[in-house]
Amino acid sequence: MAKKNNLKSVRLSDQVMDYVINFEGDGFNQKFENLVLFCMEQEETKKQKIAFLDQQIVKQYKKLDALRQLISKISAVSEALLDLEWRTNDLSALMDELLENKDEDQELPFP
Repeated sequence: MAKKNNLKSVRLSDQVMDYVINFEGDGFNQKFENLVLFCMEQEETKKQKIAFLDQQIVKQYKKLDALRQLISKISAVSEALLDLEWRTNDLSALMDELLENKDEDQELPFP
């Protein structure tokens, strides 16, 4: 263990004191030092994990954006097909009307 040249006095809330006391070590000083060293060791790991998760979030947002664009295109095609269906129905109705009138008007070009 490193030589301990730093003598400090600290004031702690009851909550922090309870946390330090419950950490591993033989006395308050050792528990406090172990807690700080543990946090120092975990800090880099947590930073790496956060960076990884941030990258995953960016990837997921890109996927979401691609899906939204695809949904928009599908919606446009669906609207065009619906419009085509309406026009086809209108054309069919007009053809039926013409065919009904063919017997009455012999000049219509239908056999």
